[in-house]
Amino acid sequence: KGGKSKKSAADKAPKPIKEEQVFTKGSMVESSRQAFTDKGYQLIADGKVGVVLLAGGQGTRLGTKLPKGCVDIKLPSKKTLFQIQAERIVSLQKLAAEATFGEGSEVRKPIVWYIMLSEFTREYTESYFEKNAYFGLQKDQIFFYTQGSLPCLSEEDGKILMASPSTVAKAPDGNGGIYRALRSSGCLEDMARSGIQAVDCYCVDNLLAHVADPFFLGFCFSKGADVGCRTVAKASADEKVGVFVRRGKGIGVVEYSELDEAEATATKPNGELLFNWSNICMQYYSRQFLEKVATKDLGYHVAVKDVKTEAGTVKGLKLEKFIFDAFPYAKKTCLLEVEREAEFAPVKNAFGTDKDSPDTARALLMQLHRRWAEAAGATVEGSADEGLEISPLMSYAGENLEEWAGKTLKSGTMVQSGEPHVAILDDPSSPLIAPKAARTISQDSVGLSKLAATEEPGEASSSAAAAGEAAKTTSVSSGGNGKGGLGGLIQKGAALCVLLLVAGKLAKR
Repeated sequence: KGGKSKKSAADKAPKPIKEEQVFTKGSMVESSRQAFTDKGYQLIADGKVGVVLLAGGQGTRLGTKLPKGCVDIKLPSKKTLFQIQAERIVSLQKLAAEATFGEGSEVRKPIVWYIMLSEFTREYTESYFEKNAYFGLQKDQIFFYTQGSLPCLSEEDGKILMASPSTVAKAPDGNGGIYRALRSSGCLEDMARSGIQAVDCYCVDNLLAHVADPFFLGFCFSKGADVGCRTVAKASADEKVGVFVRRGKGIGVVEYSELDEAEATATKPNGELLFNWSNICMQYYSRQFLEKVATKDLGYHVAVKDVKTEAGTVKGLKLEKFIFDAFPYAKKTCLLEVEREAEFAPVKNAFGTDKDSPDTARALLMQLHRRWAEAAGATVEGSADEGLEISPLMSYAGENLEEWAGKTLKSGTMVQSGEPHVAILDDPSSPLIAPKAARTISQDSVGLSKLAATEEPGEASSSAAAAGEAAKTTSVSSGGNGKGGLGGLIQKGAALCVLLLVAGKLAKR
């Protein structure tokens, strides 16, 4: 019995990922890298790729109740996470069309973007996209759906908590609710009807997310993977991220809080952490795998959190599902190491904090874009610690910047074709400097006012300030085809008509 007990305990202990389980792009020969990239482009161009975005969270830690994807994170362009990611899709589907069908080819089958929201963020998010003309995407290529929710329980006796005498206190069911929500919302049915075979999935708060990266898609699809995960080496033993482990014949994830100190700090002979590979929630799925796990009962994790009830805010139990609980059901899984500085910049903590904040994410993006510009032959003036911002509409991942060779750019600024620039180039005749485009509202001050009305009394002043700031904030649409551009044309047309009428009357006199 004693021996059996020890074996059982050992079986339950987390097992580190083996080195051969993690692929690295840099270790592949160029011909293989290009073949996987070309395959990814073909899948995208043929309409066989869908993108799933997890965007149910509010920006509470950022000092607002806005959906996190709508928050101005103080980039030079004032673009939000939603806008940047939408523009990456616009750029990527064009790249895929040209790589597959030839230079100058139009997009034949747009990427479908399935955006999972919560009941707290859906109404505002849909309005935000509509007001900004879907950031250059077609309305019918975006599929909004809502994740599920579960009752909150009393920490003392496990009874259901009430938000009011007639309303149960509920909370979102965690990112693991994605599987059931994809099925119940009709997303999986839509994917099958559209011929989608490969699905890219990521979280809204990663500023550097390579949405539907063609190399990653082509790699996982060519390997016949049910699940593929991008991963980065842990920054330190105490970094608060889950880590990949071996689970059965496949892989799983253990949260940082579930590793004891000895496990978290254990190292290999080469000094690398034993549990080294971070889960950054950037997955590939085959559609067939999603259909299979959508019917599975993944169980629940319990978290003790503040719950607003009819008696005030109390400590309660929130039930959550985790997205990685489905991974062990995969028959084949691929792990791909990616460069942290190029693909992982989370926005989780408040402005002004030195880790995983809008400030750190913004710095990472602008330094990456500075490297792109310098690799293209441009000179960047200004502090070496300060980068610049390149619009996704100009470059998805550093490509198509050859015309910058020999040009001088200013650090701390934004470059975007089709939008006004701020002290960017020293050459006024450069084709990069475009006419001023139409402007669209970046954040909805009316919506902010509504949100402020629902806040606690102590929060009202900060939200009022945020609303005033949002009313001043604008972003620039690409090409002036949004609602702001149409309204401007109508106003100019009406003014011209009036002038012509007056001129006609004067001529008759």
